[in-house]
Amino acid sequence: MFEIRLKILLALLMFSLAIIVARLVDMQVIHADVYRRQADDALLLPVRTVPAVRGRILDRTGKPLATEEPCWDVNVHYGVLSLDSVYVNGQVNRFRRRGRYGDGGTTEDVKRHFLAEIEAMWRDLSLFSGESTDALKQRADGICSRISGIREAVARNRGFDAPVREERMHHSIIPGLDDQQQVKARAVFGRYPWVSVDDSTARVCHAGPPLAHVIGRLGPVTASVLDEDPFASDPLRSYLGSERLGVSGVERAAEFLLRGSRGRFQRTREDVVVECTPPVAGRDIHLTIREDLQNRIYAMFAGHIERLPVSCGGSIVVLDIPSRECLALVSYPSFDVTRFQQDYGTWRADTRRQPLRFRAVANHYAPGSIVKPLACLAGLNTGRISLGTQFTCNGYLFPNYPDRWRCWAAAGSGQRMRHGSLTAWQAIKHSCNIFMYKTGELVGVTNLCAYFDMVGFGRTTGIGLMEETFGINPTPSWLASVGQTVTPGKARHFAIGQAEVSVTPVQAANLMAVYASGEFRFVTLIAEQRHDAAWILPGEKAYWREINRGLWGVVNDSDGTAHRTVYLEPSTGYAICGKTGSAEARPWPVSYRIAYEDPQGREGVAIQMATTRRDAISDFVSQHPGCAFDYRDVQVNERFPDEPPENGRKHSHAWFAGYLQAVDAAGDILAGVPPRIAFAVMVEFGGSGGRTSGPVAKDLARVLIDVLGPDLDPDSVPVSVEEGGE
Repeated sequence: MFEIRLKILLALLMFSLAIIVARLVDMQVIHADVYRRQADDALLLPVRTVPAVRGRILDRTGKPLATEEPCWDVNVHYGVLSLDSVYVNGQVNRFRRRGRYGDGGTTEDVKRHFLAEIEAMWRDLSLFSGESTDALKQRADGICSRISGIREAVARNRGFDAPVREERMHHSIIPGLDDQQQVKARAVFGRYPWVSVDDSTARVCHAGPPLAHVIGRLGPVTASVLDEDPFASDPLRSYLGSERLGVSGVERAAEFLLRGSRGRFQRTREDVVVECTPPVAGRDIHLTIREDLQNRIYAMFAGHIERLPVSCGGSIVVLDIPSRECLALVSYPSFDVTRFQQDYGTWRADTRRQPLRFRAVANHYAPGSIVKPLACLAGLNTGRISLGTQFTCNGYLFPNYPDRWRCWAAAGSGQRMRHGSLTAWQAIKHSCNIFMYKTGELVGVTNLCAYFDMVGFGRTTGIGLMEETFGINPTPSWLASVGQTVTPGKARHFAIGQAEVSVTPVQAANLMAVYASGEFRFVTLIAEQRHDAAWILPGEKAYWREINRGLWGVVNDSDGTAHRTVYLEPSTGYAICGKTGSAEARPWPVSYRIAYEDPQGREGVAIQMATTRRDAISDFVSQHPGCAFDYRDVQVNERFPDEPPENGRKHSHAWFAGYLQAVDAAGDILAGVPPRIAFAVMVEFGGSGGRTSGPVAKDLARVLIDVLGPDLDPDSVPVSVEEGGE
């Protein structure tokens, strides 16, 4: 019996040994490579990514306008920012085991000490940065809200909810420290294990307010960005929730070029590199703008605007006619991009001056009289009028209704102009409404809008900025979509640039380039995103001469509407050809009145600074949570301008748009020298185009000649004060 038991035991031992041997053979022979890789992986440190350097933004001459500079950030773990319960409890248990707050304390005691230390951290952060703890905590709330949105977006894609990478990371609370500041930061925050001081990069805008709108800003990656990530399939280019991207201006328009590709590397625990993919820096991009020209124009324009009694701002656009490269894109007033985070609330609440508004591309206005030459061209090309056609202006269109469909009023007199018998070029020179009313009736809405389309009204100019609006080309189909019908009155209004038709300052400058060259081209701002498409507008040479003769006469004939304020001395080598325009404008809202009832039943009234009803309601809801109000009772509280204009006339925006024509010493046009520079000046609520925007245009011409040189060469070498003297 004993021997049987012994044999069974030996058999079991042999069987077990066989299993072990088989397993060893499997591990060391059959699947040796698999387990060898697993062993090697166990010796590897986690993969680390290396951020890519964002490309530079350079001006036309190669001067850096925005660059990526090395810096240091004070970062705080997401768990502390959000006070996530899982993170907090985990830290409490860890600190209790390690006796961070003394031995023998209860879990509640340790948690109380931990939360108190977090509050002490916020005070230290405030003292270090000079910002209030409320401002810092508000920044933290923004980070948490953004990451919460990212988690929701990832959960939708995965089909289940789970923590995301950003919840295990540190996030920047105080960015942009220099070397000395980071040393001090390490000393101050070294006692907080959840705070780190890490190397980083900061986007530095070297240009000032004159280029703030153009350059634009960077902002954090949001859930919507991740949802629509065009690089989602590329692990080294796809967006991470901890990164930043262009959100406005050129930073956004050239995001694909400026954005580089992350690198990554992995080491063993013995510090041996086993994988290394270097980062690829983003491309540098070149703007067609010259910073020196932009700065000079901005300073000149600011001087004019600040002397006006009513106007809140405006814009100036300068284009190179042959290439349609944008040489200056000025919006006034502007802002200091380096103080955007601190002063955003103040700027947003300034609903009168609206410094955040990119007026040159984002605002569209009735073009007024600057479209009158186009109406004449449409009339000539369609045969509705000829070079010999004359219409008589008695100051009104209909003798039985002298107070309707009138010509414009002489400055300061209130008396309507009576131009007598005029041909097309004379009507342009005198800006005669009556001639244009009759031409508009003959040409009709459909033909007028076809010519508006030829010069780019109602669509983008190709400048590539997300802030750009289309303006309005009120075609018959567009009119029908807004409940309007085609009438002779519409055609009259469109022929003088009023009613529904509207353009941006960039479109107005391009219109002048069309007048000067007879060719439409798309506008270029970023040299790497150039548009080569172009088309020649129809018209016999005689028709174009008629148009240009009228534009010449506006300024250079003694009886032209802008001669007194815009005429340029022949000694400069150039004459200004162009058109004044006064476009009727309604005062815009600057605040809204909202009556409400708070959660305790108390009634109140809030004044929300906003330019639209939607913005007013949005701001009210965020600032007064839980308060009830009736959307229908939200009313405009104040408009700007709040005073009626002189002589009981309507408010109007002031245009002057034109081009520079080379002349000899006697003031005669130089044959064979085509115009090189086109421009548009818009002054909001400036009143008369001739009296208000005209002097700006004259000073603009002088600046252009001074900066670009006698040949108006956009690529002329800038001359510094040291090189060129006074």
